[in-house]
Amino acid sequence: MHRTVVPARCRAVGSLVFAFMPAVLFAAACGGPLGGSRPLVAADGEGPQRTDVGTREPAQLVLARQSAVRFRLVPLQTCPSNGFTLPIVSPDGTYAAVQSLGAARWQTLLASSNEHGLDGGRITMHDLTKGTSAVVPGGEVLLGRSADTRGCLIESPRPDGSRWIGLAPWDGSEPQWLVQDEQVNAFASIGPKDRLVWCRRAREGNQFDLVVRHADGEQVIPAPEDGNWLAPQFTGDGRSLVVLRLRDGVLSACCFAVGDRAADHPERVLDLSWRATAPMAYQTVVPQRMELLGGAQWAFFHPRFRRVGLWDVRSGQSKLFGTGSASIVQLDAERFLVATTDGLDIDSLTMGDARSDASRLLDGVWVPLLRLADDRAVIARMRGTQVDIARLDLLPPN
Repeated sequence: MHRTVVPARCRAVGSLVFAFMPAVLFAAACGGPLGGSRPLVAADGEGPQRTDVGTREPAQLVLARQSAVRFRLVPLQTCPSNGFTLPIVSPDGTYAAVQSLGAARWQTLLASSNEHGLDGGRITMHDLTKGTSAVVPGGEVLLGRSADTRGCLIESPRPDGSRWIGLAPWDGSEPQWLVQDEQVNAFASIGPKDRLVWCRRAREGNQFDLVVRHADGEQVIPAPEDGNWLAPQFTGDGRSLVVLRLRDGVLSACCFAVGDRAADHPERVLDLSWRATAPMAYQTVVPQRMELLGGAQWAFFHPRFRRVGLWDVRSGQSKLFGTGSASIVQLDAERFLVATTDGLDIDSLTMGDARSDASRLLDGVWVPLLRLADDRAVIARMRGTQVDIARLDLLPPN
């Protein structure tokens, strides 16, 4: 087994600002509530008209900045939100799933064994092109962190203490329940070849096993001794599975090789913290469609150095982005959209070059959610109990 540790010369700077879904940590980093940020304003200067189902912006906001990068900001919709959870966007950028109510307790987010009562809340599907919306049926539901062309993953805490995993179609129709049993199932992620990976524990237990569903059945990797598996994700090429291991306060990212089946033991381990907690592990995962990174890279928020990093699970090499980086979306082989504590940057970082060369695009806490074709991306900004969703179009130089 190969073990990789980020070099000690990297200084611990910045603030803890991003969990793989909650955006409330951005508010803490900014020193106040997100509701204090300015609303999304259309090019004609008029703010959005608020409704219960979200608001579309008919105009395009073209920004001119002292920057080497030209771009256009296209407001899409302002949607009611729980003020904590960032939306999930469909791969084509047409739909957004928003946690409109509930799901803001750590016990619920972590599927804790001492969770009492239902606190899943409500999810609303928004058509960003038509301005329509639909509430996802199924009672108390919690927005997951993975999606494909069919829909996004959701979790349903049940009255008996179990938890189901489902796929909610983008049109807001009835969810398809993918994992429906008497155990606690959480942290699911969609993989290539119709694979599904998640963590599972008994209702009265406190240790999560790792479960990988292949075409020919399920594979179970038992929980580490005195520890847990958390937040599994496939790499972009589908040949590796990265899972967080939390054991006796030590948080590590473990890489399992994947062929017809996943390996029983990790081939590489990246140590992240020696004083970790479950909430810290939750905040390590960067939400994104991992296939956009391509190859064998895994993006994460480093809990010690408090910035985003990339880990190449083949070479074992890891690189960190600049101070204050909190989340990323990759545009191409070298360029990334990087959310920081005070703005949205475009940055370049390659695995063979530690240089970080950032240009500021937008001030304020804008988070990249999804890369689209033709140098476009979907971004979002939390404002109290609303979330602004917009499209960022990068333009060719003059």
